[in-house]
Amino acid sequence: MRSERKKPGSQTERRRHKRAHVLFSGQLVSGNQSATGILFDVSAGGARMRLANPLETGSAITLRLANRLDFHVEVAWRQDQMCGLKFRETAAKIAATLAGLLPEDCLAA
Repeated sequence: MRSERKKPGSQTERRRHKRAHVLFSGQLVSGNQSATGILFDVSAGGARMRLANPLETGSAITLRLANRLDFHVEVAWRQDQMCGLKFRETAAKIAATLAGLLPEDCLAA
């Protein structure tokens, strides 16, 4: 997830995919280990998640939502307990999977 921010008051951001602000519980799964966290926003390109112990940048893992929706992701950035996850599948596949859960304008691939 790429972001270019201007002055704090302007709140101008340029992103490839519009984000939907959410409060979803999710798990990051790697092998037989998992960590539960909270997703704060999701788009067709990625997600922002809070975890007690975020993984290292570049880690390739699985994001599991609702105990049944699995997405291959990579940790794009981390700061304190927050991390940015980049979907490794195409934006079109993510949009098709999340249709009905997120606003349509956030699913434009």
